[in-house]
Amino acid sequence: MLSQLQQQLTDIYQVDRGHDVRDYLITDRKLAKYFGQDALLANTDETLLVAQDDDELEISLFLDGEMLTRLEAAGPMACLHPGLLNDWWKVIEGISHFNCVAWKASQDRTVTLLELELQGEIDKFVSTMFLAMEQSNRELMAGLHGWLFEGVSFHQDLDNEQLERYRFANSYASRYCHALRQQVIDNDQLAISELRYFYRLQSSEKISHIHAMVWS
Repeated sequence: MLSQLQQQLTDIYQVDRGHDVRDYLITDRKLAKYFGQDALLANTDETLLVAQDDDELEISLFLDGEMLTRLEAAGPMACLHPGLLNDWWKVIEGISHFNCVAWKASQDRTVTLLELELQGEIDKFVSTMFLAMEQSNRELMAGLHGWLFEGVSFHQDLDNEQLERYRFANSYASRYCHALRQQVIDNDQLAISELRYFYRLQSSEKISHIHAMVWS
């Protein structure tokens, strides 16, 4: 499942996968807490762990083992339904973060925390929408934007700076995905071209692009 999801996103954005996310996966919470130290929030099921020393970048992805087992047993790649979305989106977000950091590093480009969160929200929408279309799941297609972006709650242990970043990313991703939704349904290749262009923008350019796309 993880390999399929990673390949789906790298195919959408037409970027070299480079590294198999499974080779960097940690599923044990205690081990992730040891490596992540203060970076791992309490009771979280997904965190990208990154450490940089001079020119070397060390990266691991924590996805809770029980969550993965539960999700894989449910078979979302064959039949995704609303009851699976909470676990599904955590996995997508983790893979999205991993892909973005790995690809940016391969291009000698920096990535901001805001960009990671913004791209993660967009990737949750895009990955789910394309799979829902593949499965002809009209309920999921119709309800997706509302379930993902409306009435959202945030982790209670986030500090003020983190909370503001998550809210900003959610708000801008909501606007972008709302503008993109019908295009995905009507002309998926045109939507993919837009997504590939957006993916390659720098963080500040992405915000400006959403402004131009939504408010122009």
